[in-house]
Amino acid sequence: MKKVLITAPLRQEVKIFLEYQKSLDNLIIPDGVEVDRFFVVNDCPEIIPFIKGRYTVINSGDEFIKNEKQHVWAWANIIKMPILRNRTIEEAKKYDYWFSVDTDLILHPLTLKTLIEADKDIISEVFFTDNWCNAWMYDQCDMDGKINQWKQAGLYRVGMTGACTLVKTEVFEHVDYTPIPNIRYSLVGEDRHFSIRAACAGFEMWLDTHYPAEHLYTEEAYQNYMRKKR
Repeated sequence: MKKVLITAPLRQEVKIFLEYQKSLDNLIIPDGVEVDRFFVVNDCPEIIPFIKGRYTVINSGDEFIKNEKQHVWAWANIIKMPILRNRTIEEAKKYDYWFSVDTDLILHPLTLKTLIEADKDIISEVFFTDNWCNAWMYDQCDMDGKINQWKQAGLYRVGMTGACTLVKTEVFEHVDYTPIPNIRYSLVGEDRHFSIRAACAGFEMWLDTHYPAEHLYTEEAYQNYMRKKR
C-alpha cells in the first residue's frame, strides 16, 4: 500500500477552502493508494472547524493582503513560507508521497492518479494565472517562451515548479525548503530555493498539463468558478 499525504500551509478564506476541500474529496484514488491530509494553520483560527484531516497551528503574526487582482507578498510573508513548508515535510516523512496543494486550487478528479502514474521524483500539475503558471525554466520566473506549449496536454521537463506538487518522500533525504543562505533578493520565494536544491542534488522536475487546476486567487476568480459550477 502506497501512502500519500496531501498537505499545505493554510491561511485562506473559509468559502474558498470549502471548495478546495470538495475538490480533494472528489479525487480518484488509485488502487493500492491510501491518502491522508495535514495542514499547517497560520493565523486563521476561524478555518479550523472546517478542516478535514489533521492539522497543527503556527501563528507567525504577519499580515497578508489580497486585493482584487493579486496577492501582495510582503517580505514578512515570504520569509515564513519555508518554515511552514518544511513543517509539512516533517509530517510526510512517514509517507511515500508528499502532495502539496495550495489551498486556493481546485483539482480535476484525475490529478493525483495522473501524477502518480507519471512516476517522477518531483512533478506538478499546471495551473494558469493570466500569463503566468506554476512552472518556469530559469531564474525568478523565466518561462523561456514555453507557456503556450504548456497549454497543450503533455508532460514536460521544467527548471522550477511548485504549489501543486507531488514529491516522492525519498527526495527529502537531500532537499527541503530551507533558504539558500547566499541567495536572498535575486531569487525570491521558497519554491525557487527548493528547486535549486533539487537540481543540485540531481533531481529532475516535471510539469503535467493534462488536467490544469483552477486557481481561485481573487474574489473574481472565485465568483467565476462558482458561476461555472452552477
